[in-house]
Order: sequence, then structure tokens, then C-alpha cells
Amino acid sequence: MLSNKQILYFVVSITKYKSKKIMAKKNNVGLDTAAVEPIIEGLGDLLANYQVFYTNMRGLHWLIEGDKFYELHEKYEEYYDELADAVDEIAERIIMLGGTPESRFSQYIKQSDIKELAGVKDWLEGVNSIQETLTLLLVKLRDLQALAGKAGDSGTLHVVAHQIKNFEKKMWMLSAYTK
Repeated sequence: MLSNKQILYFVVSITKYKSKKIMAKKNNVGLDTAAVEPIIEGLGDLLANYQVFYTNMRGLHWLIEGDKFYELHEKYEEYYDELADAVDEIAERIIMLGGTPESRFSQYIKQSDIKELAGVKDWLEGVNSIQETLTLLLVKLRDLQALAGKAGDSGTLHVVAHQIKNFEKKMWMLSAYTK
């Protein structure tokens, strides 16, 4: 017959073993590694698209001409500053979930669904391009929102919800601007 001390040792050993086994399936923030793999991929795709969008916004900011110059030059700067912050937040979220964010622009170009803009000076062409880009990004964000919800990833949900709200407001304002 086992002594109380032996039984206690046995129970503690099993608990430690189960705890290690459970933790081995979790990432740094306590989420299941298998469940967050598609989220990491989605965030990586978002990162590539945001990086190209950021660069496009810089070009629009630099090249805008005409009677809308002053207001759009400032607005474009506001947009790319926000995108720079979002890029950082997305890359950090990838790391928190156990992934490694891409950092090569050559790979962003290959992965991004957003195409590079070149030489756009016309205000309406620029605004239309931004609206198309926001529409594409909203689809990606909503898909990622669904994945994060299924995985119980409230951190990614927060990041994505903030971006959705921000882009929806921009879409509304740009639509009103072009009427």
C-alpha cells in the first residue's frame, strides 16, 4: 500500500506532466498554437497589404497637385502616419502569437493584393484608389475578425475592430468628399 507521501508525489507528478503538456500547445499569450496559425497568416497578409498601402499614401502625399492640394496633402500625411502605427501593431501581434513578421519589402510586393501606385497627381484618382484599397482591406479585416473570434483571440479582435472602425469612417468621409 502507498503512503500518503507517495500518493501526493504521484498526484503532483501527474499534474506537472499534464500542465507541461497543455502549456506546450499554447503560445506566449496562452492561446492554442494550432488555432492561431491561420490568424498569424492573416496578420502577415494584412501586414504586406498595409506596407504597400503606406507607400502608396506617401506617394499620393508627395505628388498631389491642383486645387485640393492643401487639404489632401495634410489628410494623406494623417493617413500614412496612422498606417505606420498600424503596421507596428500588426507586426507585434504576429510576434505575440508566436509568428515572425515578414520584413522584406520585396516579399510584401509579392504577397500584397494592393498594387503599387506610380505618379498619381490627380486628386480624384488618388481618392478613388484609397477607397478601392480600403474596400479590399475591410474584407480582409472582417475575415480575420471571424478567425480571431473562433480562436478566442481577443487581442487580435481588438486590433482588427479598431482598424475596421477607422477604415469605415474613412470610407464614409471620402465618399462624402467625392460627391
